[in-house]
Amino acid sequence: MKIAIPFISLFSPLVLASDCSFEHLRNDFVIERAGADAKQSFEDKGVSFIAVANGLVPARPGFEHIHMSACIILKTKWDVLWVGADTSNCSAYIEPEEHAIAYSRVFNDKMIELAKLSKKYDCANDLQNKLY
Repeated sequence: MKIAIPFISLFSPLVLASDCSFEHLRNDFVIERAGADAKQSFEDKGVSFIAVANGLVPARPGFEHIHMSACIILKTKWDVLWVGADTSNCSAYIEPEEHAIAYSRVFNDKMIELAKLSKKYDCANDLQNKLY
């Protein structure tokens, strides 16, 4: 029981929902540089995508027309931009959320393009499965 309580509190919505760290980091995420950032990230560490914690389930901009396989979700590195999850406790909540989504959309679109051609990425074929 002593282990269960800290574990449960770690994933509690009350803990995660109040993380507004993107508010202070957004100047590091220039939308116009997102494609170049994705290319550099791909060259440095391989395939990784960006999710935006803006609800009960993080948004994954750029993946609206791609079938999310277990490989893409579980075997791929995902960085998270925290904009307050399912609350609006962050100051100026809408602007950081829109900024995070715009940046991650451009980043993810470029990363998807690079990942599809990667011989090292195990889930490359899964990115070909488009939803219509």
